[in-house]
Amino acid sequence: MERTGVVSSLSVIDQLADFVCELDLDRVPAAVVDEARRCVLDTVGVIIAGQKSALGKAAIEHSKQAYRDGHAHLLGTAIKLHPMGAARLNAASGHAYDFDDTSYTGIMHGSVVVLPAALAMAEHQGAGGKLLLEAFIAGVEVEYAIAEWCTTHIYYKGWWTSSVYGPLGAAAAAAKILGLDRHATAHAMAIAVSQSSGMKASFGSDAKPLGIGVAASIGTESVLLAAAGLTGPNKVFEGKNGFLSLFNDDQHATHIGLQLSDKWRLHDPGILFKSYPVCSAAQAGAELAAKLMDRHQLSSTDIVNVVCEVPPLVNISLVYHDPESIRQAQFSMQYAIGCILAYGDIKLEHLTEEVLAQPELRQQMQKVTMRVPEYLENDDTVHQRCPEGAGVTITTRSREQFGDFLDRPTGMPGNPVSTPALVDKFRDCLIHGGKSDELAKSIADELLVIDACTDIRSLFDRLAK
Repeated sequence: MERTGVVSSLSVIDQLADFVCELDLDRVPAAVVDEARRCVLDTVGVIIAGQKSALGKAAIEHSKQAYRDGHAHLLGTAIKLHPMGAARLNAASGHAYDFDDTSYTGIMHGSVVVLPAALAMAEHQGAGGKLLLEAFIAGVEVEYAIAEWCTTHIYYKGWWTSSVYGPLGAAAAAAKILGLDRHATAHAMAIAVSQSSGMKASFGSDAKPLGIGVAASIGTESVLLAAAGLTGPNKVFEGKNGFLSLFNDDQHATHIGLQLSDKWRLHDPGILFKSYPVCSAAQAGAELAAKLMDRHQLSSTDIVNVVCEVPPLVNISLVYHDPESIRQAQFSMQYAIGCILAYGDIKLEHLTEEVLAQPELRQQMQKVTMRVPEYLENDDTVHQRCPEGAGVTITTRSREQFGDFLDRPTGMPGNPVSTPALVDKFRDCLIHGGKSDELAKSIADELLVIDACTDIRSLFDRLAK
């Protein structure tokens, strides 16, 4: 296993395989383990909620025809599928509301791809919670390490990093559950990476969460294929016509290695847990608008217009200024702040076509303007300091102006959400998914100590009720 930042003579895929096979939960820093547990809690919650979305309901119907029976739950239901099907459909449902966590390492959603693959394989194998948590940590740390090494160039080029890196993380996690040796683990990840894909053109459509599902399924299947003796290219990253060449114009951080085990990306830079079920780029603007209204005791009728100034990353993500569907609305600052003005919040129940069409919401959306000011566009420190921050200025009917800037929304590293608040979000998600609050509180308690669970199957049997 690579222990320092020195560039290794091993192939990239071999370095990753060493890390996955050697990872032992007892040797992972406590802060990293705790954050991993929080990721598991949050991701299970958004998957259960997502099963009630239009996409989730369609996935349930699709599962009856496309996948054979197995031991892995379609979470929150009594349906049990082969691990490839469970990984795919749980991952897609988990991203259906865009309420899952985000990492600024690579600018991607890591947990919602990796956890469904790990869960599906854990139920398939009858594994316990400790191995599940080890596998989850292995999967997300592998994809975050590669994402950091590749830099953000790949994202700004137009590739959607969640589904590009996702197969790698899913394969790492599933391989850990299955107990593959270093050789087979390397082949599993290489097979997965060789099938990576994903375009940001999918934003604002069902193709985005479906791409998450495909990534989880690719990773899971790659492990089963490697376990059967099939092979992948050892130089899949650095070789001619490999990942770096085709996806990233041969760009990577040449001055450092992968820094596996030296740096745990779950803790540094950490994870963003969302407060609102919209793109992470809209979180700061929505939160700050709500704070300004509360601070100055403003109602929507007092407000004439809202100007939201944002960094370039926000501007290239929130591309729908007059959204025509709820999928597009999740990538619209006008929708996010419009909901704050109209309803005082953005909740799961607001993510419907009927709500989007309401005249009151549309009227509030028209008050919102988003722009990239020069002071954010030309500041090289912005990506580190406030990658998805926002400045909001509200003008009232009496011509008063109230404004502020929020570097980091609640839930972002540097402004973390508390575990009790994350449990409240989990409970809301399960109630939206048709579960009782009593069950939600009980399951939350168990997920926060998931590594102590000896029977994953029985835990998720309870969620089917």
